[in-house]
Amino acid sequence: MISNFYSKIPKRVRILILFIFIILLAYFVLRFLIVDVKNVPEDFLRARQEASLIAQDIVTISNESTNSLGEIVRLDKERKYTEALVLISKELERNRQARERAIKLSVQLETMAKNLAEISPASAGQKALEAISSETALISRLITYNDYLTQLLEILRGKFLGKTDGDRIAELITKINDEARAINDLNQKFNDTMNEFDLK
Repeated sequence: MISNFYSKIPKRVRILILFIFIILLAYFVLRFLIVDVKNVPEDFLRARQEASLIAQDIVTISNESTNSLGEIVRLDKERKYTEALVLISKELERNRQARERAIKLSVQLETMAKNLAEISPASAGQKALEAISSETALISRLITYNDYLTQLLEILRGKFLGKTDGDRIAELITKINDEARAINDLNQKFNDTMNEFDLK
């Protein structure tokens, strides 16, 4: 009976029905089975690249400072105060450079944040937001790190010049090392999250 009904339908109508069915099937596949095409603004990509390079500079600076602190402490124990003061001056300059890098990093993160709404699919935008949050936290930890480092260097300088006893040196070194580790971890988290972003 169905075959009789089908044979009574004009050939043109059968072709039209088949065509409509194919269109509906294609729409269904495109709408529900194929993942959204990824869209990432060029400004975001450029800012991400710059942010990654600047953050790596910050990590390098903090690692170099941590190593230099060990050398300053050694010179302190050996009472080589002149050499230690030279290193302190270098560290204060390095500290200034780190602050400048933090400002540049914040500019790039702002550019990334402004472009979040243009990223698709939404899951990629979410990963980008997580990465930006990590680098924002890195800046916060860097500010704390720089504050502790400045305090320590001033105390050491005062000690070497015979003005203070340096009673907070060990405490500040511990805090500085903790912040340096946090900076490294947050930068690693940024890189890992951006790798996940690339796979979205």
